[in-house]
Amino acid sequence: MKRRAGVRSTLTGLVLGVALAWTPPGVPADASTGQAIPPFSAVYEVRKAGFTLGRADLELRRPAEGRYYYRLHTRPTGIARMVYASEVREMSIGHVGPDGFRPDVYRYKRSGDDKAREAELRFDWGALEVVNDVADWPWRMDITRDTIDRVISPLQLMHDLAARPADTEQLVYRIADGGELRTYLLDIDGRETVETPAGRFAALRIQRSDTDSDRRTILWVAPALRYLAVQVEQWEDGSRNFRLVLADVQGLPD
Repeated sequence: MKRRAGVRSTLTGLVLGVALAWTPPGVPADASTGQAIPPFSAVYEVRKAGFTLGRADLELRRPAEGRYYYRLHTRPTGIARMVYASEVREMSIGHVGPDGFRPDVYRYKRSGDDKAREAELRFDWGALEVVNDVADWPWRMDITRDTIDRVISPLQLMHDLAARPADTEQLVYRIADGGELRTYLLDIDGRETVETPAGRFAALRIQRSDTDSDRRTILWVAPALRYLAVQVEQWEDGSRNFRLVLADVQGLPD
């Protein structure tokens, strides 16, 4: 089986994509039969130690046939705003076809604290390069045909889980992130029922390991919602750093 690539992020990325070779330029987009992910939006609560610290809003639009626009906005809420001032906005624009999502542009903006910064990645699929522009200082990095940006990984995961053979146990993703080409492994390790503010869902449990750190991420994705993540936990040194739970979803299933 061919595989493709996927992603990481604390409060910002919810998952990764699979390592299948990208559709070459010129192949008609959306040529798949009925598996295209429809436009939708979702809201997640960001929790830590039993407290709700923030929310993450995501939205997929389909502005034209074979095109996508995807955004993620993560910010503190309630009393957490007295401690955490930062907001993160991420956006990805590109093409979508039978093999999933191929980004053209990824933008990142952090504001509200002393770590404020902006970055833009531009994908050149002809040259297999990404131009990474941070603080008006652009530089180039080689990529593979299965590379995606980190914010689009939840959508690629949804696509790949729906299309995977029944005996698939591991997915492999490559993400252009932080000036590096990162590799993530996702292992499907069972089924569980998850309670969230958005409802109760039968879900696949997936563990994501990073090849360059000891951080571990556990995801629960619901087949009834086109494999959208309904809960995400990040663990490090045996402790849970944070938890994302689905609070609301509009547009799924379709």
